[in-house]
Amino acid sequence: MKKFTKEIVGLFSSGTRCRILEMLREGYDHPDDIAEELDLTRQAVDKHLKSLHDWGIVERNAVFPPEGRPKIVYELTKPGRQLMNTLDRLAERYKRTMIDRAEDEIEQLDIKLASGEISEKIYKKKVKEIKERWDYEGLKDEKH
Repeated sequence: MKKFTKEIVGLFSSGTRCRILEMLREGYDHPDDIAEELDLTRQAVDKHLKSLHDWGIVERNAVFPPEGRPKIVYELTKPGRQLMNTLDRLAERYKRTMIDRAEDEIEQLDIKLASGEISEKIYKKKVKEIKERWDYEGLKDEKH
């Protein structure tokens, strides 16, 4: 794996950072709102946002309300949105590959069962093992 790829994967390896990105995608923009929704400190959210900003995935802007102090808000950059969409598509393709592999293995067992090479008891045991190994039911049920 290339160094830059490892760094990107590392950036997205944080569940909190990924949730922050999803929230920005959903329209959240202020760190206080994100912190409250995720039950984190504002400082923790700021740290994650800084990493994302340093990578050009989010940008920050000042908003000047008619009354009160200016506030800093965040949004996904176009490249950040494109990267997230690309990662979603890659993960979806890989998920489909995993489902296909599990289904191929089960199909091979179907053939062995039909030809009498294995008993129904062994068939059920091996199908269960395949489904657990590939988290087959979880992959099939997952919406996003």
